[in-house]
Amino acid sequence: MTTEQTLAPTAIRRGTPPQVLAVTPHGRSLLFTLEAGQGIPPHRHPGAHAVLAVLSGEIEVTAQGTQTVGAGEVVTHDGNESISLLARQPGRVLVTLLGG
Repeated sequence: MTTEQTLAPTAIRRGTPPQVLAVTPHGRSLLFTLEAGQGIPPHRHPGAHAVLAVLSGEIEVTAQGTQTVGAGEVVTHDGNESISLLARQPGRVLVTLLGG
């Protein structure tokens, strides 16, 4: 069992699989639609850089600290570090992974 699995918050329920919007040799874009209480448990994307754009709702992002990100806000993330997402309100998040 990895550290991420050990530390995974029990409150996170997985939502439906993301819609894959684009895949290239240099990355991919995924659209997540989450209900309140759904999210993505701690995980990594080694060698990648992630850009998370919250399109609607409010998402709690945990990666070297926790921050709440609302509609219209964008955060970036080093994929070598662990990250998890938890929807505080129903919402949609566009995740673009570059590299890796």
